[in-house]
Amino acid sequence: MGKRVYYFGDFRLDPVARELSRNGEPITIAANAFACLVYLIEHRERAVGKDELVSAVWGRVDVSDNLLAQTIVRLRRALGDVSPEQRCIKTMPRVGYRWMLDTVVGDAPDDTAEQARIKNENTQPEAGATPTRALSRSPWLRRSLWMTSLLVLVAVVVCWRWSTHHKRVSFSRGTAIVLPAEVNAPEDWKWLHLGLMDLISNDLREAKVPVESSQTVLDLLNEPDTNGGQRFAAFALVIRPRVALVDNAWQVHLDASSPNGRTWQAESSMDSVLKAARSAETRLLAQMGIAAAPGKPVSDDEKQEYLMSIEAATYAGSGDVVRELLDKAPPAVREMPEYDYEKAAFHCNQGEYELCKQGLADLLQRLPADKQPVLRGRVLAQQYYVYFREHDYAGGEAALNEAVQLLQKQKNATYLAFAYAQRGELALADGKFDQAQSDFGLARVNYALDGYTVAALGMDASLARLAMQRGQFAQALPVLQRAYDEYQRMGMRQFIPDLFQDMVVSRRMLLQYADELAVADSYWPFEEKHWDIPDDVTRHVLVYERARALADNGRTTEATSLLEHLLGDIQRDPAGEPGLQDVTYILLAKLALQRGDIQASQAWIAKALVPQLLQKGNDKRDYADALLTNVMVMQRAGKTKELKDGVAAMQAWVAGAPDKDEWIAILLLRAQAVEAWSEGHHDQALAQWKLAMSKADEFGVPELIVDIGQAYTQALLAAGNVEEAASVSGKLSTWGQLDWRAAWAQACVYRALGQMAYWEQYRNKARQLAGDRALPADASVFVY
Repeated sequence: MGKRVYYFGDFRLDPVARELSRNGEPITIAANAFACLVYLIEHRERAVGKDELVSAVWGRVDVSDNLLAQTIVRLRRALGDVSPEQRCIKTMPRVGYRWMLDTVVGDAPDDTAEQARIKNENTQPEAGATPTRALSRSPWLRRSLWMTSLLVLVAVVVCWRWSTHHKRVSFSRGTAIVLPAEVNAPEDWKWLHLGLMDLISNDLREAKVPVESSQTVLDLLNEPDTNGGQRFAAFALVIRPRVALVDNAWQVHLDASSPNGRTWQAESSMDSVLKAARSAETRLLAQMGIAAAPGKPVSDDEKQEYLMSIEAATYAGSGDVVRELLDKAPPAVREMPEYDYEKAAFHCNQGEYELCKQGLADLLQRLPADKQPVLRGRVLAQQYYVYFREHDYAGGEAALNEAVQLLQKQKNATYLAFAYAQRGELALADGKFDQAQSDFGLARVNYALDGYTVAALGMDASLARLAMQRGQFAQALPVLQRAYDEYQRMGMRQFIPDLFQDMVVSRRMLLQYADELAVADSYWPFEEKHWDIPDDVTRHVLVYERARALADNGRTTEATSLLEHLLGDIQRDPAGEPGLQDVTYILLAKLALQRGDIQASQAWIAKALVPQLLQKGNDKRDYADALLTNVMVMQRAGKTKELKDGVAAMQAWVAGAPDKDEWIAILLLRAQAVEAWSEGHHDQALAQWKLAMSKADEFGVPELIVDIGQAYTQALLAAGNVEEAASVSGKLSTWGQLDWRAAWAQACVYRALGQMAYWEQYRNKARQLAGDRALPADASVFVY
């Protein structure tokens, strides 16, 4: 059997012989460089991360980025890749490297047989030897005939295996998609446009073909084609169904193609569209060397077709059509539990909470686990919406535990992944981060096994959000970036807006303000950047994050104008998006305070603290932020009683919370320190700031460290403790060129030390970073 070699340009690479040559001339490179080259070429379909490459080549992780970079530089030189365009090995920012040249894979002949032939030719018979008699040769003749037969058999097997392998589709670099069907039938059969697509997708999945969900495909088709007519190039297999009703017979034709130009076709004609579709599927899979799933019963076709029409309308987003189909369903269809599930799920999707809740509860009563375990598992998983709305996390966990157990036994990866994902969301809302991480990971594995690449990437995003909740923003960013890159590669732009928010927030918490604004600039303005975001909530959240990015870059007046415009959009909706409305009020109060507009700040924070609004927010940290901002505003306004009442309210709320959140504990300590300082209890205030600073250091979030550290530094200076103030400001020096608070703290320390040149330098830097914020004229003014 031959060994694999690679040809690119004038080069030939033989990994087994460890030979690299150009036009037949050998090229000598270091062993690690050779291993890097082989690994990059073998994984040329994607970018290879730095850590992955280091681990594969050096077999350990403690290799510096500099060593890897120098190895890549030397390798480029050996290949003549010295141009800025990096035509051979391209650096992928924040990821690693990718092989770029077109590469042909070939087989090098095995030289063992050739060596044996040469050896035999060089072996001469001894002089005077007697020729062997025919009888003595007969064993060799028999062996020769046997070997000839064996070689023929081997050749047949090899050819058969080559043919089978040649026609099989490789899903190592992508998944399959099924496009909506082209339908030539009366109007009442138009639902087959999406219904047949979903039927084929589900059947392929049961045949262990990794195929994306129908909703994913529809979302992709709704996006503009940004790949020059190659929007499906990222998928290993694209299936295009056609169906027609001719002389009372259904004709189903399936066309399949892969990116390398291979095509397959299959068709079938029967009196039932379901039978015809599944017959065509079986023939298509057989051509590709894939065994079809065991045959399904196709009795009760009319009922099954009606359910498919409901599902098709659901995928199309035609809520009115779905409602009409549900209302007009024949009695025989209404008797099916699958109908009740579609109806309950529709109510859930429409936000009709009571109908959703009652429909799922009634359905569970008629679904014994031993009769229809998969459907019961789906219903239990769907109940996530109910338990989340009612904050009944214990009840939701019990229901989803049962769903997981049922679907595990049935080995149904798709719905099992969904159950894991929903259980993870409940655990996250309940503050059970370890459980959430485990469930998101299990969901990701099952989605990946079932070919749901997009859903698997969604779980990556959920894991990144969990890391953010834990304060691990540096760990979350690469995961978010990888999901972003994959969605872009696949043309799945509809999933990217949710990532924008998390990427902006992560950059902010790491004080990477220029990068934060760059992310916001990539989607703003929506129309100019071709981001069609039909979901108003997502649009509004991204506008809010854009405003925060502007403010973080010193453009608070511009940010305020954008936020006020956002409030107008939000308040036109009767629902009002209370959570977003509240955080907008809080941010407006902070920005007014930073510009020195105390009156406006008081007005904004008063709106944020309206109980009917504030209590509807789901994020407890937002609630704590509102209470702390109120304390800050009251301090600056000189309202001592209101300040004291605000701290008392915050303490009572934290004490009554069922779970302890260290982030919120830090905010409470800061509020208590402000109160103690305002009352003249400076030692108590300094002790509380010190504890808050210690907790912030443990959390490790730069935003939290700088926010606490700047106030603590100024308090220490006001108390005359210059040495300790210098120590605290030293911790902030890492961010002195990025954040105005860190620069201002350092400026104030240098002023106290009498280092006037440094005082001027850092004061100017703080003013530059602060933008249109109002900084004090000198270091003696206390800025919280």
